Amino acid sequence: MADDRVERGSTRVEGFLSGELDFQLMRSLGAGNYGGATPGEVFATRAVVNGDDPYAWREALAAMAERVLNSGQKSLERGHRISARDHFLRASMYYRAAEYFADPFGPDTVKWGLASRDAFCAAAELISDRIEPVEIPFEKKGLPGYFMAPANGAERGKTVVVLTGFDGTAEELYFQVAAAGLERGYNILIAQGPGQVGCLRIHPDLKFRPDCEKPVGAILDFALARPEVAAERLALYGISFGGYFVTRAAEHDGRIKALIANSPIVNLYAYMAGFIGPEFAANPPPVSLNEVDEIPENDFPCEAKLSFKAACRRFGVDSFATWLSRLKDFNAEEKLAEIRCPALAMVGASEGAEALRQSKRFVESVSGPVTERVFTVKEGADPHCQMGNLPVSNAVVFDWLGELFAA
Repeated sequence: MADDRVERGSTRVEGFLSGELDFQLMRSLGAGNYGGATPGEVFATRAVVNGDDPYAWREALAAMAERVLNSGQKSLERGHRISARDHFLRASMYYRAAEYFADPFGPDTVKWGLASRDAFCAAAELISDRIEPVEIPFEKKGLPGYFMAPANGAERGKTVVVLTGFDGTAEELYFQVAAAGLERGYNILIAQGPGQVGCLRIHPDLKFRPDCEKPVGAILDFALARPEVAAERLALYGISFGGYFVTRAAEHDGRIKALIANSPIVNLYAYMAGFIGPEFAANPPPVSLNEVDEIPENDFPCEAKLSFKAACRRFGVDSFATWLSRLKDFNAEEKLAEIRCPALAMVGASEGAEALRQSKRFVESVSGPVTERVFTVKEGADPHCQMGNLPVSNAVVFDWLGELFAA
């Protein structure tokens, strides 16, 4: 006899046992607040992955991205511009999520990264706000990004320059920050500097550098040269490793009228030692880039291999020891008192003791007025960069800015 039961559906809400994979799952869901995913598509993708396999997860995400992209192309061909826009936005983020787990030195990294960018640009042409791809001149290169303006123009030229971190992308920042800023009447300038994912897609020779005040200075030059931007209402916002970029920049550049660090990273070596464990940091394994793929996964899990290779590519190093040594150059503690503009320090309660310590160090050391906001478990915003509750995160940022720039 046929099963004639009534069911609500076959999709199940199921995460991963791996903390890293589960965070990346939440990251995709978080983008859905501003059109970068749907729960059904994310969990349908999760359903075809057995266990905690980042290789299978990336392939499933790429397949979902392609399916959604095709839907967008069909909608556009039939004149359904809103549907096409929505499909393209989601496809962009599924390609980004696949790119995250791609081999940093393999062809899929660039393939999926450029597909994410192209899908976003296709969506941008269908969005009422102005989204303009830009290249920012810096040391004879062009740093990639987007200048975004509300459809009716920004209120009194108020502008936020936004930088992501170690593995974020300019396209992702639309969903994390820009969409929320545009609807509140802000110009948003997004840029990716040396070593960042979007920059590496086109300039693989540019690596992370501790003197990030120099590329950030070029980004600010570009912003202030635009007639839409009011110099007296210019904010700088850094997310994740971007918290270091903006902190270092604010120590050297008085043109910044408001600083947002989410979270403040003032000592990258200490931050990463807290992430990987102080004993591991003090005694790194003698593993080189050339041999990492040959190590059995029982001894070196694939997630760790991918993270190690990503660090090598972005910092321009070839071993754990050289990477950890390089991190010691990324330090902004000594000149925190040089930051005199109003600042907002944001950190999640679940980010760990070192992240919370560095936020406190920032708050206690800057010279200008500073506000610290610690996001809690009860808010569902406690993860790194508030990926679990971006609307609350954006409310904090833009309410703070709105009051600051009200005069």
